[in-house]
Amino acid sequence: MTAMRGFDSEFRDLPDYILKITARIWEGRDIGAIRRFYAAEGPVRSPTGIVTGAEKVVAATLATLAEFPDRRLLGEDVVWTGNEKTGFLSSHRILSTATHLGDGVYGSASGRRLRYRIIADCVARENQITEEWLVRDQGAIARRMGRTPREMAAAQMAAGNSDFYLPENDAPGEWKPVVEESGAAADYAGVWRRIWEGKDLSAIAEGYDEAAIMEGPGGRAHDGHGGIDRFFLEWTAAFPAAEFRVEHLFALEEAERGLRIAMRWSLRGTHSGFGAFGAPSGAD
Repeated sequence: MTAMRGFDSEFRDLPDYILKITARIWEGRDIGAIRRFYAAEGPVRSPTGIVTGAEKVVAATLATLAEFPDRRLLGEDVVWTGNEKTGFLSSHRILSTATHLGDGVYGSASGRRLRYRIIADCVARENQITEEWLVRDQGAIARRMGRTPREMAAAQMAAGNSDFYLPENDAPGEWKPVVEESGAAADYAGVWRRIWEGKDLSAIAEGYDEAAIMEGPGGRAHDGHGGIDRFFLEWTAAFPAAEFRVEHLFALEEAERGLRIAMRWSLRGTHSGFGAFGAPSGAD
């Protein structure tokens, strides 16, 4: 058991803390608990921008529940690193289910049933989340709503939701990223570097089991070497000169769970080729 100095005694370790506060806020409807478990000025980063502070997280949670009142966040796994002195970082993989029962940012209530994935990287120190990186599969939500991702993105931009996250607009945080330079995590990142930087798709057969399944964006699964190859090929073709960066990388091995790796990465470049997004737009 890892020391959890400053955390409530009910939490036996970091995964227990992450899973319990998530359930308490969403399924348990204790939205006000966000003020207790989120720092007053902590940044929450997502592709649609940065929200700073617990009060804005409260408002966003209320708005989401008004639109999807039966939303559930099913924690598939929590991979973590850190200690009580520097703080902990958790990578929380979530399967979310919900029904679109209220009007909101996704339009008028449609009654459609949703199923999509989320990954939340959270820094926790002394019983509070002090910063977060959040990615929600908006493409999967769009398709479950009977729309294409392009249609939903256009509608949200027309509604004024175009304040997207860019590194130069990032809010400073105290957490110092960890990138392991040896071992299983470094080997895994090396496969991705060969693909993105070297355009060496032969790395897929070397790095992935033949029966591997990749859960990709848009709610789509890519099966085996052929499916995974197709995914990477379409994306590298669309962004042939993009810069791939590993932002955070670590491995966790536990006797009862085996080896798991968490890698937070970014890709930035110009849409200059045909591929996953159609004709080149020249957009950054």
